[in-house]
Amino acid sequence: MKVSFSYAFILVAFILVTGCGSTNSSTSSVFSNLATQGSSSTSEGTEAVAESENNNIATYLSLAVLALHEVNGFEAGEEFPPESKAFLAKHAHLFPATGDKVKEAQQLVDHNVQPKHINKNISKYQASMIQDKGTVLSIEEEEIPEIGTFSVLHVVNDEEDSYQVVYLGALDIYEDDTVEFVGVPTLLSGFENVSGGYTNSIIIAGSYVGKSAN
Repeated sequence: MKVSFSYAFILVAFILVTGCGSTNSSTSSVFSNLATQGSSSTSEGTEAVAESENNNIATYLSLAVLALHEVNGFEAGEEFPPESKAFLAKHAHLFPATGDKVKEAQQLVDHNVQPKHINKNISKYQASMIQDKGTVLSIEEEEIPEIGTFSVLHVVNDEEDSYQVVYLGALDIYEDDTVEFVGVPTLLSGFENVSGGYTNSIIIAGSYVGKSAN
């Protein structure tokens, strides 16, 4: 089962944030600006810049998740879980997690949490990190002005549990690859299948996505 994603909602949301709702409406990269400000600031200023960047990452991911949820067919206006946003901001350096940070992200995983627990009551796990693996049914990536590349994957595990993973960055991943991922469960969503029927899915704010050996 596959679902086609549209980035129009994501693009509009990010334009609103970077152009209207943000205090930084520069045409250059938000992250580049923050890095430049940080390198020339005092220690106190550096901390403020780092906190601002962390909040930006959490905001970008939350907007992408909400936009995807809307593309799936849900009404606009749903609130992104504040517990998830706080977790993303606290651990923003792990979104995405690459290199040595992968192990750090994996150390935060609660291995007791399974899809059945999330589907029963996701609110208990919206500030948790989970890990799973499965087959990529679809993957799309888009360059978002002022932010960078976003990837959206539809992954199904061996038990037919369905995930939609939103990842801040590009990935050397393709359809039919087997991947493992680490991320935060944010919303219960779902979509109509092109061939009929309906697929329930868990939208994940992705920290790590990589090819699995098995």
